[in-house]
Amino acid sequence: MSKSKKTKLLCSLSLLIACFSQTLYSGINDYFPYKVGPSASNYGNTGLIELPSARFMEEASLRFNFSSSFPYEYTSITASPFNWFEATYRYAEIKTAKYSPIASYSGNQTLKDKGFDLKFKLLEESYIRPSVALGLRDIAGTGLFSSEYIVATKNFNNLDFTLGLGFGLLGTEGGLGNPFKSISDSFLVRDIYSGEGGSFSYKSWFSGQASIFGGMEYDLNRYGLRLKLEYDTTNPDARGAVKKVDSRFNIGLSYHLSESFKLSASLDRGNQFRLAFALKGNFLRDSLPKPGPKNVIKLTEEQQNVVKQNKQVFFVSLNKSLQDESIFIQGANLKDGKADVAIGTERFYSMTRAVGRTARIVSALSLDETEEINIHVMNGDLETAIFSLNKDEFDKADNSIGSKNEILAKAKLSSSNHTPLYRDSEFKPDLPLPDFKWNMHPSVRHQIGGPEGFYLGALVWQTDFTLKIMRQLTFDTSLGINVYDTFDNFTNASYSPIPRVRSDIQRYLDEGKNHIKNMQFTHFSSPYKDIFLRLDLGLFEEMFGGYGGEILYRPFNKRRSYGLSIHRVKQRDYDQMLTFRDYETTTGHLSIYQELPQGMLANISLGKYLAGDKGVTLDLSRRFKTGFILGVFASKTNLSSEEFGEGSFDKGFYVSVPTKLFFTDYTTGHISFGLHPLTKDGAAKLNIRHALFGIVGDSNYHAITRDWDYLLD
Repeated sequence: MSKSKKTKLLCSLSLLIACFSQTLYSGINDYFPYKVGPSASNYGNTGLIELPSARFMEEASLRFNFSSSFPYEYTSITASPFNWFEATYRYAEIKTAKYSPIASYSGNQTLKDKGFDLKFKLLEESYIRPSVALGLRDIAGTGLFSSEYIVATKNFNNLDFTLGLGFGLLGTEGGLGNPFKSISDSFLVRDIYSGEGGSFSYKSWFSGQASIFGGMEYDLNRYGLRLKLEYDTTNPDARGAVKKVDSRFNIGLSYHLSESFKLSASLDRGNQFRLAFALKGNFLRDSLPKPGPKNVIKLTEEQQNVVKQNKQVFFVSLNKSLQDESIFIQGANLKDGKADVAIGTERFYSMTRAVGRTARIVSALSLDETEEINIHVMNGDLETAIFSLNKDEFDKADNSIGSKNEILAKAKLSSSNHTPLYRDSEFKPDLPLPDFKWNMHPSVRHQIGGPEGFYLGALVWQTDFTLKIMRQLTFDTSLGINVYDTFDNFTNASYSPIPRVRSDIQRYLDEGKNHIKNMQFTHFSSPYKDIFLRLDLGLFEEMFGGYGGEILYRPFNKRRSYGLSIHRVKQRDYDQMLTFRDYETTTGHLSIYQELPQGMLANISLGKYLAGDKGVTLDLSRRFKTGFILGVFASKTNLSSEEFGEGSFDKGFYVSVPTKLFFTDYTTGHISFGLHPLTKDGAAKLNIRHALFGIVGDSNYHAITRDWDYLLD
């Protein structure tokens, strides 16, 4: 063998050995129980201790963070709807100040400051360049913690280095001229605002003096620790927040107890000890295995002959097999080479998964001559979509010969909601009506951030009753019995200058400890194609009752829907029983629902609110394939900032987590949480059950094809 050939052979062998070595041998970090990585700063968003970094949580993550020291205590929730964006809602307790200058109003309650923070990733980290982010702290707050920054973070093995340029609170130390002064002289002076908050003081963003801040973090993976050191430029002594600072350096650590729970401790300013903890969840994927489809044996030739003689054999067998999957027939046909079945289920969150399991059972129990399977999906008493599937194509894909995309290519997706199958089908299951259901469970009522205490709440035992009187007509009621509460501490009456449709919440909580939460008749119908109607009568919520309805136009093949709701309502008495107060009004909204890329949904509502003010509400949310939803909303009406009061305009956020992510079987329930920073009378909407878009909005062509991958699960 020539020397050149030997050289090539040795090089090839070396390359193969290197490749296999990387494949066969893991790094030592892979053997540690939990991965150590970025954690929350005191403010809740990903960072060091006081300082932010350019690190982010994974998308579809939610983190609760609590951090306590003197004089500040922070409670925050941070969400990441995208891997390049973090949003934080934060309550800060200032222990050196009272809730109000008026002692009788504040009592012993310390000052609470509420704020929203945003952080955007500008550059992704590469081998050479760092990750770069831009952030805004306290964007519509009182200005007490407002800051803007540009920050870069670079990783070197177990080390993370952070360097940034801060303005506002982060720029308190100064030492630098404003780098944006060449754009405009307005960047040289920063307006310091400490009023009631609620306004976007964008003219102050990135203005005033600037400071360079920085820090480093080191991961001790073996011990689950992340060590932190930072140079703090917020200078609390210069601002009068504290009397003494022994060091501008803060040092701390985070201990990763699990992938979801972290404990942190730090020494701030050289003389104050801080403790913190963070609880985080990622809901991008369903990590718990779920049961697959149940096995159904295909009919023999002899059994098919029996079905030809008596279709009831097919219907009864189909009904029993579908019930084994917690899918319930609403109506069925078997004729002319087609099998039609209308289904309803409370088990599967995804419509396509329920359809796939139904199609598998129908295919096994139907005749060889059956060519098409038509599945009519219902939610409640409303038919939402029709899946027309080629039986042979479905069987091929189910046996791994074809694919889900080939099923879709030959399928027809449509809607005929105004002529539902169950009305004229050959087989109709026996539905004994009226049907009565009830359940009991604990519930919580509360007020957060008032002058009497940060949290005042009650534990309530709630009993829910549902009576299905006839198809499309139901009666719902919920009764609450107080178990324990702290509402006796209420002393703060409402002095709102507009009708007190929400700000009397303290009286409702205090005087209505045992209460009727709601008591409502609801009628559903679909008079025309793609048009859905709901009529309401009763006690809609804890504060209002009346009558009204909603109409929704949901074009099956479009990404946009339109809704209109109108209700005549009267304010309920504080005891929340069957009597009313004098105030009454008409409220209603025209709504537009627009599906956007990446699972985003925009909802714009224009109309009249409960207090008589008129305006617009914008709601933005993102839905992930697991069903996890993150959303924010804001409303602006014709009320002035003075009339609205603290906060200037209505805003808030909400989270919805499917319960199936916590169980080893499928469920359709949700754990939902929403928060208004303040309970105000302006921009107050009526809380109504059974919103039509929530029932049929996620059943159009685009929603079905989005979830098509679940068809054979």
